[in-house]
Amino acid sequence: MALQPSQIFIYLGPTLSVDQASQILPACYLNPVRCGDILACLRLQPSAIAIIDGFFDRSASVWHKEILWALEAGVRVFGASSMGALRAAELEAFGMEGFGEIFTAYREGQYIGDDEVAVLHSNAKSQYQPLTDALVNIRATVNHALSQNIIDRAIADLIISCAKRQFFTQRHLSQAVADAEAQGGDAKVLAHFREFVKNGGYVEQKQIDAIGLLKHLATMVGNTCENKPVPFQLNKSIFIEELQARVAIRPMTTAYSWLPLTEKVCQEARFLGKVYIQLRNLAGLVRWCDAIAQSQNLQPLAIDSDEFNSATPDELEAALLQRWGRIQALLKIYSQHDGFYQQVEQLHRYILTMVGKNLSFAEGENQTESVLAIYERRLYRLVALLWALAEQTYTQSDVNLRTSITQKITQNFCLERGVTNEPEVEIWLKENDIVPSEFKQMMKAIARLEGFVNVPRWWGRGMSQYFSVTESFLGDALKLSGFYSILSKRVQSASQQQNDSEEADLSNWYQLNAFPQECNSTQVAFWLDFSEPEEFVKGLQTSLPLKKAVPMQPASYSNPI
Repeated sequence: MALQPSQIFIYLGPTLSVDQASQILPACYLNPVRCGDILACLRLQPSAIAIIDGFFDRSASVWHKEILWALEAGVRVFGASSMGALRAAELEAFGMEGFGEIFTAYREGQYIGDDEVAVLHSNAKSQYQPLTDALVNIRATVNHALSQNIIDRAIADLIISCAKRQFFTQRHLSQAVADAEAQGGDAKVLAHFREFVKNGGYVEQKQIDAIGLLKHLATMVGNTCENKPVPFQLNKSIFIEELQARVAIRPMTTAYSWLPLTEKVCQEARFLGKVYIQLRNLAGLVRWCDAIAQSQNLQPLAIDSDEFNSATPDELEAALLQRWGRIQALLKIYSQHDGFYQQVEQLHRYILTMVGKNLSFAEGENQTESVLAIYERRLYRLVALLWALAEQTYTQSDVNLRTSITQKITQNFCLERGVTNEPEVEIWLKENDIVPSEFKQMMKAIARLEGFVNVPRWWGRGMSQYFSVTESFLGDALKLSGFYSILSKRVQSASQQQNDSEEADLSNWYQLNAFPQECNSTQVAFWLDFSEPEEFVKGLQTSLPLKKAVPMQPASYSNPI
């Protein structure tokens, strides 16, 4: 099949602007790559991935095994200039394709440190403008001046030495020249060098390599993108499996206009607040229960699509119906156990506590309630049902819970509710009619849920073998609960209006979603899987109307069991 620009995904940041890059190759451009991004990108079924820039300081950098997973999946992965050059030099033997002089220098051992390509840069709003000089650019500039007889080797080495001593967030060629002069460098020669740089002698080696890679990829467009055989079999460690499990139940972190509808709907779901967290839990439980069903070779039961009256037929694709059929087969076995449905009810109460609802919400039969409330109740029932099923399929999970794990879960639970000390905990328990022993039991259960959903290494090793890395379980959770339809209509609507009363609406939104009033946007953005608080606040302004009640006559509501 001929390679199309829409099948090429490029991680780009301070090295080159997207506007400049798009003039060379109109591909799909993403923010600098970070840990988990490559696995998420595989859901978009790319033919080629190019890494130019990547995060490594505030965020964990892209893992080598993510790239190996992509290579094993038949995706060609290229690297140049910055993070891409580093990873390409490290993974060339496994099939990653490097490009440019910086890659070559790393491969041949001329460059060793990561700081050779590191720069301080602005935020996404300012398009990651570089604020410091990369050492590789300083080297290239000095070598260029040397070749033009502007400076001699001694001065060149002195400038490079001074530049290396600067921390990357404070590295500037001008300061390196000043330091060289302070250390006895010839002032006249250094002044000549400054003039040379000012008049166009500065060499943007990172940019040159990036442009070269883009031009190379442009020549591939329209030709067959042959998958190269990989000389390895990926060993999926517990850590890469856990990363993949987390990625599979979360949306891509950044909104791009070219994303497919399902990804946009998953991103929109984050503005549902704590409802989103339970959607994420449902996604992880669907993944867990389906893996257990497959491990037991269960055949899917026939599913009547009318059971999901909140979803349109085209949303319930065959793969989802088959998955849900396998889970129903698993449920048929374990629901016969004594006390199963009592356990479902207990876990359902825990969920209502987690999201700040009371039992009257769960039992609501108000004919004028919003459709969102109907979907919300269905969601919590589904989470409780699959949570109980997960508990049944791994009855020894409590043994594997260290005290430190439960303590951390308890601390996070209290933090999300603005409870910071023992007296406040006692007040919260009294307000929610919970005795300390029940609270302790609930924290242990939530810790086990965290394991089922986010930390398969606790007791779910090897689950990745049952799924394709291209699958998104959050999309499944949205469709099973009914939220997909209403969110997809919203995403496709062109009538979204910006809200001017940001502070008041933020406060109301926190209250509506049971977040403490004193929490800040950074905390909430982290809980809801936003990469940047600014993206959360900006997106919330267009999504606030979603949480307002929309009176309507509810459709018939079928039991999800």
